[in-house]
Amino acid sequence: MVALKLMAVKRRVGSLMLEYCLICDYEEALELKRESVIITVRGETIEATEELYQCPACGEKFTSSHGHDALEEAYREYRRRHNLVQPEDIRHWREHYGLTLTELSHLLEWDEATLNRFEQGALQEVSEDKWLKFIMIPQNLLYLIVSKPETFRSEKREQLITQLSTNQIVVEALQRFYSLLRKNFKKQA
Repeated sequence: MVALKLMAVKRRVGSLMLEYCLICDYEEALELKRESVIITVRGETIEATEELYQCPACGEKFTSSHGHDALEEAYREYRRRHNLVQPEDIRHWREHYGLTLTELSHLLEWDEATLNRFEQGALQEVSEDKWLKFIMIPQNLLYLIVSKPETFRSEKREQLITQLSTNQIVVEALQRFYSLLRKNFKKQA
């Protein structure tokens, strides 16, 4: 048997917004209830809080599209437990460098819709999370920008290269890398 979740309907009466029970036509304020629920995410049980509206007339419970999202809470907890990048961290990082969804998805060789879903809260796989963490390291981002020049207009590409090249972490990493290259070439010579 499939459980049916009804949503409370909002109805405007003058300047007031009232919840409306679809079962008994009750048209006053519905009671907000919070209940603990267990959600299974990739075989792991996670406790979350579900917000429901309960009709005081008939007792029917409704979810609301405007309330707390228990699944989002469970995904967030799963990401925390497994050290996965959170959606807002992806978006903030991308915006920090001025990258569009199209540009970043091209660098990652992903479909743009996939990256957008992750920024909106879809749960990424561990392998996808590794790529996100890889590209979030400034020297790796610089490497991909240099190796895929067709991704950017030349002005933006140069601006990103300049921005990343002046990052102290990147500069130090590149200095170590070039030092290792020099040592390897001296050994071979």
